Amino acid sequence: MFVGDKFVIDKLYYRHHSPRPGDLVFMRRQEGTTVKRVVAVGGNTIQGKNREVFLNGQRLSEPFIQHKSRTSDYEWLDRFGPVAIPAGKYFVMGDNRDTSLDSRYSEFGLLDSQSILGKPLYVYQIVAKPLYWELK
Repeated sequence: MFVGDKFVIDKLYYRHHSPRPGDLVFMRRQEGTTVKRVVAVGGNTIQGKNREVFLNGQRLSEPFIQHKSRTSDYEWLDRFGPVAIPAGKYFVMGDNRDTSLDSRYSEFGLLDSQSILGKPLYVYQIVAKPLYWELK
């Protein structure tokens, strides 16, 4: 996803389904709206070791994750926890793990269900078109 991307979201989906690990959520934060991936839910324990994430002691297979560099400038992003997730809370992370502001940061914290606006269905970009067509 890129700056300026637009989303089609299902605003009703999470009213009838609880987010599960692996789900994407469109959410409201103080700085605006964003999309993150749910990695752990209430009752789970999450831990990061050497750029791998462990949910309840099991390594997650996350083929969609992107690392831009071989090592992170912030080792604590690659090694965190274990964190026990309380009921009604969600631990979310971005897929661009090296640069994502997410639940690994204390300033961001865990996500409340009230902050979830919907389930992203599609991402698109608005492409500028010329205001007139030149006839030949």
